[in-house]
Amino acid sequence: MSLSYKVKGLDRFIRMTNKKGRYSKVVVNKELNRSSLRVEKASKLYAPWDTGWLSDNIYSMQASLLGYKVISPAEYSVYVELGTRKMIAQPFMELALKEEHPKLMKNLNKIFGK
Repeated sequence: MSLSYKVKGLDRFIRMTNKKGRYSKVVVNKELNRSSLRVEKASKLYAPWDTGWLSDNIYSMQASLLGYKVISPAEYSVYVELGTRKMIAQPFMELALKEEHPKLMKNLNKIFGK
């Protein structure tokens, strides 16, 4: 079982970036890389720690140009994130994403001078 979070409006932003030229893609790709690393770090901090397996195995990777993933490969990650009928949810990825979103948008707006 897997769980994905998408940043709303990012697809439209990527289409706009593709129209601006090659240099803008490179700059935005670097910022998205930094952002994915910040999400990785924050989700490791927010992940509940029992044996350390969950937080130790979270990593980010580039999925495509202008596309990054932060992955928690532990089979039980989804159950920790969303909870079950017997266990309360302990979100760690969602918190990291909510914390990072304003920073990412601020930095992208700086890049394009808005």
